Amino acid sequence: MAQINPPKPLTTSRPNDLREDNLTTAASRGSEFFEDHRNTVIGVIAGLVVLALAIIGWRTWQDRRSAEGQQLLGAILNEYNAGNYQAALDGTDAAPGLLEIADEYGSTNTGEQATFFAADALYQLGDYDRALEYFEDYDGDGLMAASAIAGRAAIAEQQGDNARAAGLYEDAAGEYDSPASTPGYLLDAARNFAAAGDTEAATAALQRVIDDWEGTPEVRTAQTELGQVQAMATATGQPTGGVNAAPIAPDTTAASGAAEAAVVGDEGTTIAVPADAPDADGQ
Repeated sequence: MAQINPPKPLTTSRPNDLREDNLTTAASRGSEFFEDHRNTVIGVIAGLVVLALAIIGWRTWQDRRSAEGQQLLGAILNEYNAGNYQAALDGTDAAPGLLEIADEYGSTNTGEQATFFAADALYQLGDYDRALEYFEDYDGDGLMAASAIAGRAAIAEQQGDNARAAGLYEDAAGEYDSPASTPGYLLDAARNFAAAGDTEAATAALQRVIDDWEGTPEVRTAQTELGQVQAMATATGQPTGGVNAAPIAPDTTAASGAAEAAVVGDEGTTIAVPADAPDADGQ
């Protein structure tokens, strides 16, 4: 009787073998692709390296320019702080003016600061149209951004557009919360709302000072002006939002440790400026 050999079992590939085969195939295809596109691949890699080096170089150059610009800005701000606004704009033998620095240093931190101070110098000289251009060109943030908006508001007020001025002062108050600037901007907004005949909005702005900025000297002013606005509303039959004048509180003191100073313009308009603005040493 012939011997019947049992069939050999079917062999199956193990997962590790399949993985190795896939990696080998991928490596082979990658090698073939590189050989077929060697010049293109090398060109792309070289381009990325050049781009990275260019970005690093540009940032280094920008940092160096900003440091140089801060020294120039600090020097010319001596003229600005002394009230020599035209000299600050045009420059002196010792330093270029704010207009030149703003143009030369563009969107750098130095350029933005020069733009702001140029705008305020133009405002102080009564050149409102050019001042507005520079205030609108300012693209910073924080306290100086709020101050730039307040500068636009001050110009609108000087030009008799009280409704627009009031809205801009409110925008300035909301841009950056600070006891050195926000309650003052709200008082400015209230004054302009009242001048525009909107006693309800004026009342709301004054009430925000009283409610939100307790401990600042503006609270006493707001309490006094709130009574005046409500008396005007009663005389003209306008609404006041249902707010009653609060009794005048004892004298208050400003919050201590405020890091800001203020530049006071015409008609009591306040444009807050950081106390750490560059000095003559660029510090």
